[in-house]
Amino acid sequence: MAVELAFLRKVPLFAELEDTELAEIASHFRERSYPKNSVIFLEDETGDYMYVVREGRVKVVRQLPSGKEAILAFHDAGEYFGEMSLLDGGTTPASVIAVAPTTILSLSRRDFRNLLGNAAVNEALLRMLCQRCREAWSQVEILTLHHAEARIRSLVHQLCQGKGTEDEGGVRINSRMTHRELADMAGITRESASRAVSRLQKLGLLRVEEGLLRVPDPAALLDFSFED
Repeated sequence: MAVELAFLRKVPLFAELEDTELAEIASHFRERSYPKNSVIFLEDETGDYMYVVREGRVKVVRQLPSGKEAILAFHDAGEYFGEMSLLDGGTTPASVIAVAPTTILSLSRRDFRNLLGNAAVNEALLRMLCQRCREAWSQVEILTLHHAEARIRSLVHQLCQGKGTEDEGGVRINSRMTHRELADMAGITRESASRAVSRLQKLGLLRVEEGLLRVPDPAALLDFSFED
C-alpha cells in the first residue's frame, strides 16, 4: 500500500521536505500491522530501522532490575521512534510494544541516513532529540517525588509540553491516557493515580473532554504547596 504524502507531511521530521523529496522517501517505507501486545522490537537489539506510527499506539518500556516494567513514553499516529540507534550505531535503549492494533511504517538505516543531508530534516531531528532529553530528565524528576499527586502533577505537565496543543482553554493533551497508563508512567498504583486525577479535577486544574485531558493552566500543576 502506498504511503500518502499528506500523512508524511504531518510527521515533523518530513514536514519541510519538497514534494519530490517526500515522494522519494515515501517509496522506501515498508508497512506492517501489529496486533495488540505485539513487540515491535526489544531492548538491546540492533536497531536497523526508524519507525513511524501510521495508525494505533505503542508504548516504550524498560525492564527494571526488580523485573517490573517502567513505561517511558507512548507514541501515537504521526510520531516516530527508533532513530537514536541509527544515529549512534548503538542498540535499542528500550522495548516498543503495541498497546492497540497498530500499523507501522519502517525506513531502513541506509534510507534514513540519506535523509541526513537535508538541513531541514537535521533541524527537526535535533529538536526531537532535545525534546526526548528533556522528557527523560522530567521522568527522572517525577520518580524522585515521594507524593503520588506530585508525580501525577509533574507527569501531566510533561505531557502538556510534549503532546499538548495550546488554545484559549489552556492546553489539550492529544493522547488518550488511561489512569493505568498515568500510574505506570508515574511509578504509582492505579488507585493512587485515580485519586490524584480526581483531586486535580475538583481543584479545576484538570478536565477530561471527549476522552482527552485538558489543563487550563499547566504552570499551576507545579504548585506543590499541598505537600506542606
